[in-house]
Formats: sequence, C-alpha cells, structure tokens
Amino acid sequence: MKKILMIIGGVIIGIIVLFILIFTFVSMTSKKLVCKSKEGNITIMYDEKKLKGYTTKGLTYDFEGQKEYANQIGTDAYIEAFKLWFETNTTGTCK
Repeated sequence: MKKILMIIGGVIIGIIVLFILIFTFVSMTSKKLVCKSKEGNITIMYDEKKLKGYTTKGLTYDFEGQKEYANQIGTDAYIEAFKLWFETNTTGTCK
C-alpha cells in the first residue's frame, strides 16, 4: 500500500512539474499583451501566427473562441482590437 501511494504521489508531482515547465516555456517564448484595470487583469501570450495562452485575474476569457477569432482576422489585428476593447470597456490600459 505504501508503494502505491508513493507512485501516485510521484505521478501527481510529475504532472504538476510538467505543467509548470510548459507554462514557463510558452510564457518565455511569446509576445505578451498585458492589460490591467480595477475590474481585473489579463495577459495574452501570442506569436505572429496564433494566440498561445493567457492568464487572468478577476475576468473571464473564452480562450478557445478568441483563438479562433484571432486566426480569422490575424493575430496583430486581434491584439489591437482587444486592446481597444479593453481600454474602452474597463478603467484600465494595455501594454
């Protein structure tokens, strides 16, 4: 029983470490749009071809839907449109 619990614990720790490594890699290799406001904050990670990830605090964000929309209009156009939307609809700014 003790060995089984150790194996399960090791697998769980391994999955957590793998997630952290993947997130760090994506974060370090991506451009970022950082938007902050009183309502909440969001960071969108992207490259020339697609949205790669995001982090948010206090806001909701439909990543899959927005990723599809960004693919349709282009990443640069999406980032500019999101920045304009955020600054118009919140008290914040984006950099």
